[in-house]
Amino acid sequence: MRFPSPVSVKWLAGLLHAELLGNKDGLATGINELHKVEKGDLAFVDHPKYYGACINSAADFIIINIATETIPPGKAFLVVDQPFEAYLTIVRHFRPFEKAVKHISDSAQTGEGTYIAPGSFIGNHVIIGSNCIIQPNVTILDHCIIGDNVYIQSGTVIGSDAFYYNGKKDRGLWYKRMESCGRVIIEDYVEIGANCSIESRRYA
Repeated sequence: MRFPSPVSVKWLAGLLHAELLGNKDGLATGINELHKVEKGDLAFVDHPKYYGACINSAADFIIINIATETIPPGKAFLVVDQPFEAYLTIVRHFRPFEKAVKHISDSAQTGEGTYIAPGSFIGNHVIIGSNCIIQPNVTILDHCIIGDNVYIQSGTVIGSDAFYYNGKKDRGLWYKRMESCGRVIIEDYVEIGANCSIESRRYA
């Protein structure tokens, strides 16, 4: 997920009630999963198995539950007891849940020549290109992007949450749902068959 504009790491530390170590003047541009992080990204890690991979990744800002002896140059650590809870705080702040009040959201954008059949649902902040055909009972959920000349057959769901749970035995609820802040992007000239399900990535 890209932030609407770069965010001060000091502000993030305040939001998360985190101890800030390392580069205290950086600006975070988004949050991403470990194998997709880029420069400017924020990532979180809460298991020793992944400490090394996260610390040495391209992420400039790392939410972590330990303060290591060394911090790579230019990086910042946001140290909290529960990095997963910190991740949820960021998602809920930048991508809060929005109720649907119409079958086609007022914030959705649709290109010229696109047909949306009755019974379909188009969520908040969806962008659909030109000359698309969306057949009955298709669901396109928030923030998804559909290119031009796309054909989506009946019953397909695009942008449903990734099915992921964070498991911890040191809390009352062992498995907590990882809320997604991602989206699905369908490129031009794609046809999607009936009753397909295409989940969003957890982050991007």
